[in-house]
Amino acid sequence: MINLKKLGYFLPQGHLFQNVNLQINSGDKVGLVGKNGAGKSTLLKILSGKLKASEGFVHLPKGTEIGYLTQDIKIDTEKNVFDFLNYSNERLNFIRTRLEDINSELVIRTDYESDSYLEMLNELSDLNYEFQVIDGFQWEEKITSTLLGLGFTQDDMQKSLNTFSGGWKMRVELAKILLQMPDAVLLDEPTNHLDIESIQWLEDFLFSYPGAVVLVSHDRAFLDAVTGRTIEITLGKIEDYKA
Repeated sequence: MINLKKLGYFLPQGHLFQNVNLQINSGDKVGLVGKNGAGKSTLLKILSGKLKASEGFVHLPKGTEIGYLTQDIKIDTEKNVFDFLNYSNERLNFIRTRLEDINSELVIRTDYESDSYLEMLNELSDLNYEFQVIDGFQWEEKITSTLLGLGFTQDDMQKSLNTFSGGWKMRVELAKILLQMPDAVLLDEPTNHLDIESIQWLEDFLFSYPGAVVLVSHDRAFLDAVTGRTIEITLGKIEDYKA
């Protein structure tokens, strides 16, 4: 799914890594390890598309969705935690708004036999079907269960997101990524601000995640519980170890 061909990244003092050839498939659970400064976070940024490689390329199939959790979380909103997540999916937002518009218009229209009226009915049917396929009817339930898993209480969900510390904002950003169910999730130190119960919940979630998962973490127990493959950046090269 994610193919790296002759990938390299330069700094003024030399290569972080070069001539990297890798393939990460759907369902792979990968631990990305290496000494501090080896280039782990840099490689995640390149995989996410946030940073351009100095050489080589990353190939993704058209339409591939990537969720990327960085250590640098910037969220500024007066929305409460639940509403922030409830409106975080752009496609769901569009469908909900369009369904409301169509239903409002159908109430006042009387040209039942016109082509435009029939087209609107067809669009209504298609949108309702898509809404069901992408779990729109379970969306709010999924938000609640994800937030509870990451340590929030029901009361917390109604509080403004800006009243929370950076660590709790990181949990919300993590929830946002997981709720979208992208084809691949790239997580840079996701357990840094999690308690034991939340780490256990995240382990279980990622272990059964259908897409690809690439993790950077200093928590060896967490990596061992989730991943079945290790990619190590060492001396500017990549070593790929499969369980």
